[in-house]
Amino acid sequence: MQDDSLQQIMASLAPEDQKSIEQLGAEFALKRRQLLLFQHPLSTLYYFGTCAISSAWNGLKWSTHHPVMLWCVIPLIAAYAAVKPSGFAEPFVSEAEAWVQYVVWWVGLGVLSSVGLGAGMHSGLLFLFPHMLKVCLAAEKCGNLDFDVRNDMWNSSEGLFCNTSGHRTITFWDILTKVSPSAILWGAGTALGEIPPYAFSYHAAKAGKQNEELEKMFGMQSSDAHNGLMGGIVVRMKNWMLDFIKRHGFVGILLLAAWPNAAFDLCGICCGHFLMPFWDFFGATFIGKALLKANGQAAFFVALFRKETRDVIMHWVQWALPTSIPGLRLQQTPAQFLYSFVDNRIQSFQDGVDRRAAARGLDPRWFYKKMLDSFTSWQSAGIWLRSQTPSLWGFVMILFIGHFIKDCIEQFAQSQASYEHDLQLRAKAQGLKRNQ
Repeated sequence: MQDDSLQQIMASLAPEDQKSIEQLGAEFALKRRQLLLFQHPLSTLYYFGTCAISSAWNGLKWSTHHPVMLWCVIPLIAAYAAVKPSGFAEPFVSEAEAWVQYVVWWVGLGVLSSVGLGAGMHSGLLFLFPHMLKVCLAAEKCGNLDFDVRNDMWNSSEGLFCNTSGHRTITFWDILTKVSPSAILWGAGTALGEIPPYAFSYHAAKAGKQNEELEKMFGMQSSDAHNGLMGGIVVRMKNWMLDFIKRHGFVGILLLAAWPNAAFDLCGICCGHFLMPFWDFFGATFIGKALLKANGQAAFFVALFRKETRDVIMHWVQWALPTSIPGLRLQQTPAQFLYSFVDNRIQSFQDGVDRRAAARGLDPRWFYKKMLDSFTSWQSAGIWLRSQTPSLWGFVMILFIGHFIKDCIEQFAQSQASYEHDLQLRAKAQGLKRNQ
C-alpha cells in the first residue's frame, strides 16, 4: 500500500499542527537556499557527498538488474576483456575502441552541457565549435576530407592530420556532412541531460509532492510588480512557455528544443509535472536538439569557419553595415574591421593548434604524465606553474568549468537536503497524527 503524501497527512491534522509543519518547512527551505559552497562549505559538501554516494549505489543496483546491462553490456565487456590481452582481431578491437571513445566523448560533453538547472558546462563553445573549426581548417590545408575526425577528442589538442595528398573541390555540404555526426552525438547528449529534471518532477507529481521550482513559477504570476521589470518579463516568458506546452504537447516541446533555449530545463519540469509520457517528452527533445538544433548550429559555424562561405557572409555584412560611424574617425569600415577580426582570431587558433601538434609530436604522452614529471622537485614545480599562465581563452574555460562544478555541487547538495527534509516533515506529521 502506498504511503500517504505529506499533503494528505497534513489535511487530517488540526490547524495549529498544520501551521507548525508549514513553519518547519519554511525553515528547511531557508536552510536549503543557504547551502552555497562559498558560504557554508562543510554542510554543502556533506550533503553533496551523501547525494553522490546514494546516487552511485542506487545507480549500481538499477544497472545490475536492467536487461540491457545483463544481456548486452556485461557480455560485451567480458568478451572485450578476453580478446584484448590475447591480441586476437586486433584491428577490429582497435576500431571498436575508437568508436566507443568517440561516442562517449561527444555524448558525454552533450550531457555536461545540459545537465543541471541552468548550470550546464558550455561544452559546445569549449569543444564542439572549435572541433568544427579544426575540420574546416584541415579541409583547406589537406584539399580533401580524408582525415579521421575521431582524432580530435579526449587528450588530443592538435589539429587533424591529412592522410592523402590528393586535392579536390570541397563544398559546404561536404564539410557539414563531416562534422554532422559529432554534432548529432553532442545533441543527443544534451537531450539525455534533460531527463533528470523531467524524472524528478514526474515522480514528485506521481507521489503528490510539490515541485518547488514549478510552485515558485506559479506563485510569481500574481506578484510581477515585486519582481522588477526584468523579473516580470522572465516570469511572463515562463508562463507563456507553460501554456505553450499544455496547448501543443509533442510539437510544442520539439519547437522549444530546436533552438538554443536556455530555459529548456523548465520544459522538462513542466512535462514531468503534467505527467507527459516519457517517450513523448524525450522523442520531441531528441528530434529538436540532436537533429534540428545541432545540425543548424553546425551549418552556421561551418559557414562562418569555411573561407569561401565566410567571404560571402562578410560581403553581405559589408552591404548591410554603414561605411562610417558619425562622430568617429575609423581607419577601416565596420565591415572591414569585423572581417579582419574574425580572420585574425581564426589564424590565432590555427597557430595554437600547430604549436600543440608540434609539442605533442616531441612528447606524445598523456598530459597528466607530463605534469607529474614537472613535480619531481620544488624548483621544477615552480617553473611549471609559472609557465602555465593561461591565455584569455584558457582563463575563460577555467571560469566556465569552475562555475559548472560549483553549481553542480550546490544543486546536488540542495536536492539531498530537500529529500532529507521531506522525510523529517513526514515523520513529524505522522507523529502529530498519531497523537490526535
